[in-house]
Amino acid sequence: MLIAWIAVALWHSTHRLPPGLHIGGSWQPLPTAQVRFVRDLSAADAAGAPLRERQIDALLQSAIAQAREIIVLDTGIFGDLPAAGPRASRLRVAPTVAADLAENLIRAHQQQPDLQILLLIDPDSTQFATATGPIERLRAAGINVVTVDVARLRSADAPFVSFWQLCCRWWARADGAGDWPNPIGLGPSGVTLGLWGRTAPYQRSHRQMLIADDGAGSLRGIVFSRPVNAESALHSACALQIAGAALEPALESEFVVAQMSGWNGAGVMQARSQHLTGHQRSPVLNTSAQLTARARIASEQGLDDTLVSQIEAAKAHDTIDIAALYLSDRELIHALLEAARRGVSIRLLLDPNKDGYGYERAGLPNRVVASELVSDSDGAVRVRWYRTHGEQFSAGFMLIRAADHTSLFVGTSELTRRDLNDFNLAAGYLVELPATASAATDAETWFDTLWFNRAPGGTEYTSDADVYADASEVRYWQYRLLEAAGGAFD
Repeated sequence: MLIAWIAVALWHSTHRLPPGLHIGGSWQPLPTAQVRFVRDLSAADAAGAPLRERQIDALLQSAIAQAREIIVLDTGIFGDLPAAGPRASRLRVAPTVAADLAENLIRAHQQQPDLQILLLIDPDSTQFATATGPIERLRAAGINVVTVDVARLRSADAPFVSFWQLCCRWWARADGAGDWPNPIGLGPSGVTLGLWGRTAPYQRSHRQMLIADDGAGSLRGIVFSRPVNAESALHSACALQIAGAALEPALESEFVVAQMSGWNGAGVMQARSQHLTGHQRSPVLNTSAQLTARARIASEQGLDDTLVSQIEAAKAHDTIDIAALYLSDRELIHALLEAARRGVSIRLLLDPNKDGYGYERAGLPNRVVASELVSDSDGAVRVRWYRTHGEQFSAGFMLIRAADHTSLFVGTSELTRRDLNDFNLAAGYLVELPATASAATDAETWFDTLWFNRAPGGTEYTSDADVYADASEVRYWQYRLLEAAGGAFD
């Protein structure tokens, strides 16, 4: 049994990924006008009244309405279930974003009968789905809905997964409500032992991007940092839209994910995508003066490589601004400390990890990581905390301002080992553009507004670093153990 346990654990942690995952796309030029930054903002004013600004859903719906040939939408957890935690009643009323988006897809399918639509969802989306929910309505309308086979990925927590599969999976019932904590965060507060064991340590699919034609023969892509479900729609988040040839590797990789999950309908969509990409490779009408930006796509381990290389390339007097839900990846932390020693100005805007889907969180990993970064950099790394009120600060954002250009990254990855080391499916777009480009100024304005609390009526978006600072050695090594073991901080 010991040999079997070790053998299965080694296989789960080291087996080869299907070809086509782990994207590290090449740089492709595009006009600055085709880069757009938007965000969702959730806060409270001085009297505690909620403030909400939502831009991401409108951007997705606009792209769906304009598509005429293909839509590939990868959403992560898709649905409008309530939060599972005991404090969920404190949350504001969540919008029905999944139902609204499903209706838009169905309407587009009805109005454009030749439009090919593919929706990829995380398996957790189906655990508590109902016969009248958005997933079944999409399938009934003839839209391809594919549940991603995350078992084809490597496991960050291979010893537990191996133990579970050898010991318990065959007898533990995996459906319905129960007494074990709900690891999904959505649906009933308790689940069966079988569902807990099958879900808690396993991989996630949350690339969270839409790629579609723009109605004029070219591709448009949007990556958004929170999934399409009701509770996540309460989070503060951001999205980045780009266009052109940089999207080709992401589109092909989405077909790979669908095919490895058992979908065999890629022929027509691939033919259309090849037609679109061929059109994009032909000489563009834009002048070279307009092609002043460039973009590239990354996913899985490619995200880690991209982020670290960008930080390592920063020079003295450059600035790095990061906004994140979780920051725990050791390679990324070391790169930030080295950049601070070179004279790079670094600002971190982090979630305090106190709220999540109705649960009260323990503050890991951000509070101890922030204390480590501030201490080890002698204060050169500056930190502020986003003031959450039951929701989360789910921005996957990095902005680097150099003397001659600005680099803007938006992705779905939490900055953890699970998302950056080929365990979960995650993606991001990186663009380099002039500092005066609208996307660059919009991103900078958004970050500065939160950092400096530039809001009327006494609204405070963020708090000082010492509000949630945690220099506890015990909790620091607890974080290090969880990170090394592949544990999730959700």
